[in-house]
Parts: sequence; C-alpha cells; structure tokens
Amino acid sequence: MAGAGWKSYSTGDLIDATTFQTFVQDQVIQVYNNASSRDSTLGTNDAEGMFCFLKDNSAGSDGSGTSELQFYNGSAWVPFIGDGDITGVTAGTGLSGGGTSGAVSLAVDINSLSAVTPATADSIPFADATDSNAVKKTTLANLPISTATQTALDNITAGTSTLTIPITVKVADDGSGSQNVFYMLNGTDTGAGTKTPALDVTVGYKYKFDISDSSNSGHPLKFSTTKDGTHASGSAFTTNVVESGTAGSSNAYIEVEITPETLGTATTTGATVGKLYYYCPNHSGMGAEGNLSLYPNTSSGGVSLGLVIALS
Repeated sequence: MAGAGWKSYSTGDLIDATTFQTFVQDQVIQVYNNASSRDSTLGTNDAEGMFCFLKDNSAGSDGSGTSELQFYNGSAWVPFIGDGDITGVTAGTGLSGGGTSGAVSLAVDINSLSAVTPATADSIPFADATDSNAVKKTTLANLPISTATQTALDNITAGTSTLTIPITVKVADDGSGSQNVFYMLNGTDTGAGTKTPALDVTVGYKYKFDISDSSNSGHPLKFSTTKDGTHASGSAFTTNVVESGTAGSSNAYIEVEITPETLGTATTTGATVGKLYYYCPNHSGMGAEGNLSLYPNTSSGGVSLGLVIALS
C-alpha cells in the first residue's frame, strides 16, 4: 500500500512480494498514457498517497490534453501543485478577490475606479477579433463608430433623416404676480429657464418641446402664425406638427419639423415675417412675444438652437 514510508535494507535481505509491492511498487510515480489507462490498470487498488504521471490528461482534471502529475487523495485523483514562492494574490486597482491560500480568483470591480472625463488620447483594452482575440489597446480617438451610427450620419448628410433638438418647457409667473408664461430650457440649461424666448430655427431640424413638467398641466403649448393664437382670432398651426400626451403628464411633447413645406404654409396663412408664435389655448398672454423665427437674421435677437444637437 502507498504510504508505507521508508524501509532500510541490508545486503542479502530477501524481498518478498508484499514488501516489494508495499515499499516499491505502490510508492513509485506510475506513468500512464491517460486517466482511462490508469483507472483500468489499477482498478480498485488505488490508495491514498499514490502518484501518477499522465501523458495526456484530456479526460482528467482540466481537459487540456497536456501532461499532468496527479496524486490520489483517498477518494479521487487530483492535480499535484508543488510548492512555490507565491504567498498570496492581492487585488489591485479596479479588481476584487484574491487570497492567500487555495484557489483564488480576481474579478473586475468597476465601482472601485475613479470617475473621470475621458480624453481622446486615453487608452482602453480590447480583444482583437482579427488576431484570435488577442488583448491589445487603442486610444479613444481611434475607436470606430458603429455601422448603425454611420448610417444615421450618412442619412443626415443626404437629407433623408432629421436632427431633433430637445427643448424643455415650464410654466411660471412672469414676475408680475398675475400672468403665467412659458419658460424654456435647452442643452445644459438648469433652473427655471428663459422666459418666452424668441428662437431662431433652421430647415432640416425637428424641435421637440417637452411639456411633461407638472407646471404645464392645463397649459398645452400650441403654435400659430398669429401672436397669442386663438385669443387673437388666429388658429393653431398644424403643418408638420406632432403632438403626444397631455401637457403636464409623463412623456408629453409637441414637435415641429422645419421644412420648406412648413415655411410655405406658415407664410401663406397670415405670417408676414415668417414666425410661428407659441401660445396656450386655455389662457391668453402665455406666449408673450415668444416665437420661432423661420427666417432668422443677425438682427432678430433670437436664440439660435441650430448648434445644440441631440440625436432623436
């Protein structure tokens, strides 16, 4: 049996079968082609402390097909890992796990990393699909855009799709204590917004007015070629206008797309200076002088939204 230890022999000692089996046969490192060969040879004679060397362990512990030194731990054959000089594995920056004994593992811990604004010269790792997924690095500046994004950009360039500019609408008193008006925010704007601004708009853009803020409840935003709309005998302008939801409720908006058709319809239905005024059909005066200038010029005093772009 394996584990008999060491025996001292003298010249002329007779070695019987039991002694040979116990102190020699069962304690040498046996060599087999694979685990199946070992198991069929030993049968039920494997014993705790036995060693074997497998030339091919594809059916063994890790299925790698490479050679492996194993020992029998009393219930199963397991890989022998010799002593080394590694006393522990410590998780570094951005990692978790580690340990000082047994099998240890490491995992990426993104929550432990510092949050920064990336620059184009910053590097990121990636698996190179053209090189058997070898891990390499590249800079943010060299990252390609997706096919879908490229298609969207191509469509914009070709004029087959439209950019959407989001504008948040709120309602508040104009400071007089007696008149509510529309306030608007765009881009990085915060707070109450700008009171009844005149906005320069551009052909080829959609302007999406988000009226979901609770302050808009009871104050739907409409457009008209007449200042103050229906309160001044005008009518709601509906060409290329899309409305969704109820003012003051989640996801409610009104959107107008500026196209040659929009311009043509606006100028033939009463607008003499190419403007669309916004107003509330329920309460007069809420749009004040606020409007969308369809033919902006440098002296209009309007706020240009043509450069504040968000893909819809």
